[in-house]
Amino acid sequence: MNALGAFFLSPINLAFLGLIPVVVLLYILKLRRTKVVIPSTMLWRKSLQDLTANTPFQRLRKNLLLFLQVLILALLALAVARPFLTAEGSTGANLCVVIDRSASMQTQEGDRTRLDEAKERANRLIDSLESGDRMMVVSFANTADVLCELTDDRNRLRAAVNGIDAADTRSNIRDVMLIVRSLAPDNPDIPAVVPDLEVFLLSDGKLSDNDRLGEINVPLNFMCVGETASNAGITNFTVREPKEAEGARQAFIAVHNEGPQPIETTVTLYYEDDALAVEELAVAGEDNANLVFELPAIDTGILRAEIDGKDALPLDNRAWLALRPPERIRTLLVSESDAGSAYFLRRALALDPRVELSAITPADYTDTGAYDLTIFIGWTPDTLPAGTLVFVNAVPPMEGLEAGGPVENPPVMAPDRDHPLMRFLNPGNLAIAEARQLTLPEGARSVLSARDTALIADVSTGLQRVVLLSFDIADSNWPVQLSFPLFVQNLLAWTPLPGAAAQASIFAGMPIELPATAGVAEARVRLP
Repeated sequence: MNALGAFFLSPINLAFLGLIPVVVLLYILKLRRTKVVIPSTMLWRKSLQDLTANTPFQRLRKNLLLFLQVLILALLALAVARPFLTAEGSTGANLCVVIDRSASMQTQEGDRTRLDEAKERANRLIDSLESGDRMMVVSFANTADVLCELTDDRNRLRAAVNGIDAADTRSNIRDVMLIVRSLAPDNPDIPAVVPDLEVFLLSDGKLSDNDRLGEINVPLNFMCVGETASNAGITNFTVREPKEAEGARQAFIAVHNEGPQPIETTVTLYYEDDALAVEELAVAGEDNANLVFELPAIDTGILRAEIDGKDALPLDNRAWLALRPPERIRTLLVSESDAGSAYFLRRALALDPRVELSAITPADYTDTGAYDLTIFIGWTPDTLPAGTLVFVNAVPPMEGLEAGGPVENPPVMAPDRDHPLMRFLNPGNLAIAEARQLTLPEGARSVLSARDTALIADVSTGLQRVVLLSFDIADSNWPVQLSFPLFVQNLLAWTPLPGAAAQASIFAGMPIELPATAGVAEARVRLP
């Protein structure tokens, strides 16, 4: 930018100043006169003066009209050049107020809750805003929500704060960090969207991922809300099945005492609206205690456990559990009778009492639609049956899925630990003699990979889950590895209908998977 550009937005328009000499020139040009005979010489002096003033290139005499015309032209030229002045101004502070609205914020502190106190403190921060300051409001529990973007409108900020309601879920600071990083990135080479951002966190500190607070890369002001610790709550409520079908089913209840002082209370177990049993319970300060109730012969219905008495947070004094008959995983093994892989799979499946196993040869196979899980070994049908499908050393007829030549001794690489099939697995010692080269369809997921192919792949389509093993289990050392029975257990849990039945404990805010069976067109969900 040149020197003029530092003071004018349109310096090119200063060219209009070139018209000033034209105006002056009009005043100094000699006039053409007509000769006239006059009766007296008294007018000669005046005529001489007038003639001298209109002679070219003579000194201009004082003329107010000329001065005004030049001044007006100069001002017009400066105006169209759009002059400006650069000066340092006060930008104000950028504040982000983050308010915890999780279940623990419903704890009573005198005649109000912790959330009420947090909202009052946030409103005081709004009142303290100075000229030029801007603020945004974020609330969080299990997830985070931006309630008001950066603004200096105090009415909007107060409305956002006062409209926050408590949730019954745990708190998770992860989403808050993602929001902060989007405004002020960790990478210094990326310019910040909001410079000099400062965060004010209003919470009681009961964060499920409290250790991640140190990852926030902007100034953080933690404003602790709440002092009351007199609270006990149910942290676990499950049903234990009897071993080897002997004895009665049992309800297991775990209670945590948050306060420093020991408490003595009673816990009542209800079936629907009827009380089944009452047990006394003593819990030391900041400790846990467990209770076990024997259940009568009931298969379906709602159990409710309740801590008798009142404390600072009544919300966690009750828990529910749905009873239903144990699900059977109808499993079909399709293979030749002498297949080694079938032998190892039968042994692993027999360890789970939920499995109802049938076996058949490919020559006798027909699609009956009666199985939740079907495993094909070394053979594939022309059309895929319903339910969860597993193909071992076989390639099903699926669009985009192709098999190539053999891959000898494929080196096993790291598994996809985020996939449910790889949960708790460490197949690092797995040795495979030979696998098949696979080209996976779009959207497929390699669960366990080698350098040149996928060893285990999730090729699910739509609502059907399909797993593909590109090698023969009998041609590997997998059956003698701990990861093999763990994989089979993960596979059974991944099968939709039994997987939903196996959800023993559900926390508020967690998703519940409700797979539909064939022929079901409508489902009704009854909340506690």
